[in-house]
Amino acid sequence: MKKDKNTKQQRVRVLQTGELGTVTDQVLMKRGNKPMVYKQVRLDSKPHLDRWYWADQLGAVRETCCITLTGGNGTELYINVTHDYEKYGSYEFEAFVKPANLKEHDRHGLPFLLTGALLKGLGVGQEGVETSVDVRPAISEKN
Repeated sequence: MKKDKNTKQQRVRVLQTGELGTVTDQVLMKRGNKPMVYKQVRLDSKPHLDRWYWADQLGAVRETCCITLTGGNGTELYINVTHDYEKYGSYEFEAFVKPANLKEHDRHGLPFLLTGALLKGLGVGQEGVETSVDVRPAISEKN
């Protein structure tokens, strides 16, 4: 077993159970024929116990997903949803529209109706759900 120098006190989430914890140590070990990082995690739910996990069994405590809604007439709505597992029920939304004036002339169009359904499905607007919403025009890509 070889000790890895990059030990950090980083916060992680166990992917299989969703439990949160803090990495207290990490080492390089062989898994099959490949060297892999093996991390010691002190779970919040059981602070008196340390458990070891392979690095691919752990995830970040903040997770981001990008949703793209494209209309037949070339309109696009991009929504970045960030979920923070440290703050239960906390979502951050960032929306980008293309063309930039889509939000002014198509407020009742399908992209906005679908966005409303998505927000309702995530429980936005309900008690105990914190959100931060920012809508701005998308930056066009140059070829």
